[in-house]
Amino acid sequence: MATISIEYSNPLATQKDLAWGVESINRTSPESDQVASSLLEEMAAATGLPSFVWIPCRRYWKSETSLPTWLTLSPALVDRFLYANGSTLVDLGPSIRFLGFPVTLPTGEVAILGSVAREGAASAPAEWILAATDAGWSQAELTQFVDSLLCIPRPTLERLCALAGRHFSSMRTVDRLDDELQQLTSQIEYTFEEISLLHSLTQRLQLSRSPLELANHCLARLHSLIPAAGNAIWMQVDHDRHHFSVEGHLPLDEFQLARLTSRFEEHDWSRPLVKNNLAKTLLGADFPGLQNFILVPIGEAPFRRGWIVSCNLSDDKEYGSVEASLLGSIGTILGTHLRNIELYREHQSLVISFVRSLVQTLDAKDPYTRGHSERVALIARRLGQELRLPADDLEDIYMSSMLHDIGKIGVDDRILRKPDQLTPEEFRAIQQHPMIGYRILKQLKNLQHILPGVRSHHEAFNGKGYPDCLKGEEIPLMARIIAVADSYDAMCSDRPYRKGMPLERLEEIFRRGSGLQWDPNVIDAYFAAREDISEICRAYSPTGADLLAELPIETMARRFL
Repeated sequence: MATISIEYSNPLATQKDLAWGVESINRTSPESDQVASSLLEEMAAATGLPSFVWIPCRRYWKSETSLPTWLTLSPALVDRFLYANGSTLVDLGPSIRFLGFPVTLPTGEVAILGSVAREGAASAPAEWILAATDAGWSQAELTQFVDSLLCIPRPTLERLCALAGRHFSSMRTVDRLDDELQQLTSQIEYTFEEISLLHSLTQRLQLSRSPLELANHCLARLHSLIPAAGNAIWMQVDHDRHHFSVEGHLPLDEFQLARLTSRFEEHDWSRPLVKNNLAKTLLGADFPGLQNFILVPIGEAPFRRGWIVSCNLSDDKEYGSVEASLLGSIGTILGTHLRNIELYREHQSLVISFVRSLVQTLDAKDPYTRGHSERVALIARRLGQELRLPADDLEDIYMSSMLHDIGKIGVDDRILRKPDQLTPEEFRAIQQHPMIGYRILKQLKNLQHILPGVRSHHEAFNGKGYPDCLKGEEIPLMARIIAVADSYDAMCSDRPYRKGMPLERLEEIFRRGSGLQWDPNVIDAYFAAREDISEICRAYSPTGADLLAELPIETMARRFL
């Protein structure tokens, strides 16, 4: 709905200028004409009298068909309406009465909205006689027109004038409230979209989410909130890799963005940088095509990891606090996510270093079995793949296999290095290593996922294993998988007291022990993957690459941090 303003106080001189301004005589305004027509109908309905709209600045007159085309308002009458205090009754001659008030149209033009009636015996004023004569009317036609006007006593006209004024005042209030409602609705819609974007970001802050995924998600939704020609995110992904994403048309390339940010090194980056009206400035000359922009950092110093820039707001609008606040929030969220990933990587490095130290400590105690834990980890992971386990479970199995014998740290070195067959007493000491390993690792919250494999990898499927004599599926699946991998590497490897077993003999033992010593499903998985497992053991070298480094960072962070 177009907003009109109804004047009820003495207008300023500028309003008279708007009413009579010569520079506006030839101006046309379809929107104002449409509003004027609507007001005319409303005035006629409110007063029940012949009504008119007069826009003096462009000599625009519109009236009901009952009024002649030569009937207009003289400058003196217009001035009386303009300077009246609210709706007013203006006399023209002894019997003609105008009632009305000024209104301001959407274009700022001032119009007179009014009705006409007569009081007492019909008598045409002199200016009507002249206008009617110029229009070719006869005296009889003019007299007939004046007689046709409703004859209304002055007290009644005054009350009618006051009622019409209050009616249009109510219209003004309704229009104003309608505009405020539309503005509030737009603001609520914008706020909802803003909250929706920020909420969707916070829902994507898992460490498994790539920062680039978040950046692209932001850019895809930013245009609906900030209708700029172009939005971009430059982000340092890690120490030697960065990413530059652009949505729309950005008048800056990556190098120019770096130049722009360097121009404002002294800026207080706790606040977004907002620049408008750059067309005739030195900055605008240095960056052609840049009309206005907002620049916000991703993260706070000393952990700043990039920039978000929005350039050239549409419809020649200027950036303000609303856009700056939104981009600032996005920058903070992205910066926090990148910093969290860095912290988790540091934490992950500590966990890996700890595991590596434990494995190396065990190798130092029993150098003859060096590499056993690493080979078991590779074999167990391949068995898990054959069983179609998800990636998270495979990494748990891998890490648990690396540490499955860590309890041997608590076993006497003489027993571990004994070249002969173990005595029953020595074997019972060896049997303590699953519980020793469990007690060592259970204090570490980050390794709770892998404890079942450490504790139960020597349980037997028939319930005759140790330390808890678990049976069948009471044994954790992780432990059942590690048991097969551990047995495979132990039987294939050379020991001080025997040579490694031939593969044919090993597989015969697996077949006979399926359902007794080992889970039949895991044994079946072994035979399905036997060639891959043989190749794993053949290609393995304890001096090769660090196997722990193979674990994906996101998985380590998710499972062990």
